[in-house]
Amino acid sequence: MKQNQQNKKSFEVQLTQLFLFTSLPLFFLLIGVMIYANISLYLILLTMLISSLVIVYSHSKLHQKSAYQFRSLSNLLDAMVQGDYSLRARISDGDEALNELVDSINSLSLRLNKQRIETTESQLLLTTVINHIDVAILALNENNELVLTNPAAKKLLQIPAEQQEFDLIESFSQFSQIAAMNSGNSQVMSLYFANQQGKFNVHLEEYRENGKPQKLVFITDVSTMLRSEERNAWQALVRVISHEINNSLSPIASISQSLRRLLARQEKLENHKEYLVEGLSIISQRSNSLTEFVNSYKQIASLPEPKKQPSSVLELVNKTVALYPDECIEVQNIDDITLVLDAVQFEQVLINLVKNAVEAVKSAGEAGKVAISGQVNGKVFSLSLADDGTGVSNLENLFVPFYSTKSKGSGIGLVLCRQIIEAHGGKITLTNRLGVSGCIATIELPL
Repeated sequence: MKQNQQNKKSFEVQLTQLFLFTSLPLFFLLIGVMIYANISLYLILLTMLISSLVIVYSHSKLHQKSAYQFRSLSNLLDAMVQGDYSLRARISDGDEALNELVDSINSLSLRLNKQRIETTESQLLLTTVINHIDVAILALNENNELVLTNPAAKKLLQIPAEQQEFDLIESFSQFSQIAAMNSGNSQVMSLYFANQQGKFNVHLEEYRENGKPQKLVFITDVSTMLRSEERNAWQALVRVISHEINNSLSPIASISQSLRRLLARQEKLENHKEYLVEGLSIISQRSNSLTEFVNSYKQIASLPEPKKQPSSVLELVNKTVALYPDECIEVQNIDDITLVLDAVQFEQVLINLVKNAVEAVKSAGEAGKVAISGQVNGKVFSLSLADDGTGVSNLENLFVPFYSTKSKGSGIGLVLCRQIIEAHGGKITLTNRLGVSGCIATIELPL
């Protein structure tokens, strides 16, 4: 194969030979005509000499120019292959076809040079971020062998900076848990390293290199963040419980003291029997309120796992609306689809939301309605309940346990709704309507 390629003539040689073959017939034709016309032999010889010199000169010039142009373009392309985009080919005068090719190659070189600069800058930025971020990043090949780490990962795994190879399976006993994760998943794990242990958020992604699947693992220490959130949650819980208990114990203590003083004067019991009964009634009411409060917290803390089964959303909505026959509730354009969910828990969410919407409309003091609509958006089913009430002034605290905007509200309804919807892999939001009064509660569930 190589021998055949060596025997082949170059393009510029073929081009000059073609020029020579096309000019020779004209040369011989000219000589033949001169001989036929009985022109002087000396003139014929002179003509032959001059024509030969012109043909040889033109042949040489054509070969030289074409070879120069093709070698220039070849050198330029070789430089681009080697990654050097600084060279440019010169455009010749009066050679439009060749100039178009030269201009195209120069434009390509300029564009590739610009892309290389942008890529280099992006790589430099990415390298700087990876080297300074406090997230451990591990790149693994198809055999789960470590091929790349950032400084945070080296510090976490106690890998010396100069060490290139590291056996994760042997040095990190919990590595199998991470390797078994599915791509795109995140999981909070309790991990134990040589110099650190705690809660870590582990996220795994897949990428391909040379057509082979590779893994990219991100390990983030969330212990401090979780402790902070846990501390804030406990503080909020203690404040709420302390407030409720104090509200119940203060009147109980006050009335108990009054009743004790009254009992100390037995002779006056007959005259204060009504006051005694009233005081005991208040103690009983506050005790029952405290019991209800504790039971409400227990309900939030021990929500059972949903028992999911195929259920018709439209049927559940209609059953909920039937509980309020005297209210103005409209069911508008709900796609009749079947979702896999816990029908009892989902119905409880609908009852809570419809009840809140009906009460909001009544509190507005004007004739209003509640509109329920639902539709499929991609891979999500969205159910909305819009009311003509007064809206909500403090949306941030609506999902805080025991917070209520109503005088007789328990503050657990919306909290339970959110817990139920999140247990189904969805989310619930409550926003004020734009341009008009009222709220919109939206439930989003995966299909």
